[in-house]
Amino acid sequence: MFITILIGAVIAAGIFDLYLRKKYKIEKNEKFTDQFVNKKHMIFEIIACVFFLAFLSASGATGKQLYFLVFLFFAMLYAIRTLLERLLYKEKKKYIVSLVYVMICLVCSFGILLFL
Repeated sequence: MFITILIGAVIAAGIFDLYLRKKYKIEKNEKFTDQFVNKKHMIFEIIACVFFLAFLSASGATGKQLYFLVFLFFAMLYAIRTLLERLLYKEKKKYIVSLVYVMICLVCSFGILLFL
């Protein structure tokens, strides 16, 4: 069931991404490091990932809890990215795509709670 939710999320994210980029004329990132708003944002995400991995290993979350927490963590990262993009680069409209990713991660997270 988890694989079904994951595949559905990836397909939905891809479709929404293509649609929104075409509709609002949002350019794609040319390099991997272009996805970060600025250097401080990149450092924050790296530190957040390290602390999240430490939290997961210390908490001993398994199965349903683990999948729920992972999607919730991704939603948090995308929410912070959305906020920063909206505040700093409003004219580029990249925050619209990031907001869709937040919603998809939240739907997957709560879908896991309901169906697994």
